[in-house]
Amino acid sequence: MADPEGPLDIIPRTNYSPLLTMANYNSIKQMIDQVLNEDQEYVSWKLKSLRTGGTMNSHMEDLSGNAQSNDPSNSEHLVYQAQNKRRHPNRISKSRPDRINEVPKTSRFPRDFYLESIEKIPLPRELDQDEKFKLLVTNLDDEQTNRFEVFHRTSLNKTQVKKLAGLVINQSVTENIRVFLQAIGKMYACEMIELALDVRQKWFVSLMMVEFDRRKVVGKKLKKYLKKLTLSVEPENKVDEDCEDSVNESECDSYFDDDEAEMKRIRKGNVLLGGKVNTPEGRLGLIEHYNELVKEFNRIDVSVEKYANSPVLPEHIREAWRLYQLQSDKLPSSKWRSQGEGNGQMFR
Repeated sequence: MADPEGPLDIIPRTNYSPLLTMANYNSIKQMIDQVLNEDQEYVSWKLKSLRTGGTMNSHMEDLSGNAQSNDPSNSEHLVYQAQNKRRHPNRISKSRPDRINEVPKTSRFPRDFYLESIEKIPLPRELDQDEKFKLLVTNLDDEQTNRFEVFHRTSLNKTQVKKLAGLVINQSVTENIRVFLQAIGKMYACEMIELALDVRQKWFVSLMMVEFDRRKVVGKKLKKYLKKLTLSVEPENKVDEDCEDSVNESECDSYFDDDEAEMKRIRKGNVLLGGKVNTPEGRLGLIEHYNELVKEFNRIDVSVEKYANSPVLPEHIREAWRLYQLQSDKLPSSKWRSQGEGNGQMFR
């Protein structure tokens, strides 16, 4: 009976009457809402991390707490402001009506905390290039050390670089130019790889949003089927105000006509949801649809950490190349350079 792969359990086709009670319906509905709320928090956290690159809330709270505790005048001013606000909550200064648009002098911004923390750090002596390199290498973690070693040992093929340079400039290149082109090509390849990794991460976030939306849809369907089953089994004298919620058990599900099998399944489920006759065959059909939705709900996973070691696909490289062209395009396109008299003099 129990499905170990997820939070919900399926309903057996026999002896299901004791399980279909209003208390069971309310508990399962609460469990579905709890799972969706947890997924919502996870999705919001991932989206915020993607947009901002992480947060400094804890760091800012520590610094602001230290600053307020070490500044007695600031704490007194805050107490005075609180008392004044309690006495006159809606008062606006008549002497300076534009004060409402000013930034208070006691306001503290992240840059202020950053500058204060930098000023407290003692300035060390100036390090030479070798000492800086040694300090950098010794403070890398395992992943950074691995990436650094791979980058340091990787190089482009000498023959291919010379051949490509010869095809472009139509002459042979010297050894110094070849080394220079190898270094530039290596840096270019690293930029493309970094862009491709960013594109892959954005694709994972998009997949996360799709899975989360699908789980919400499946959760809504589960509530409808379970409520329909509960009302068909529970005696009418036991159906009280606990059943009066926002779930409409007679609402039909929408579908797309591009998947014939899915269309037939949803149509059959809509007939069962809209049926007015309470028959054992109809209850078994509702149980069958409910169990399929339970298995689908349990299979859906919105987390993207499981794709952390997935390879970079050619689609990621193509999208990274497109973004690189947009970011590096400094000149107007050829169709704009040929405007005016058609001789290209407009932008010269």
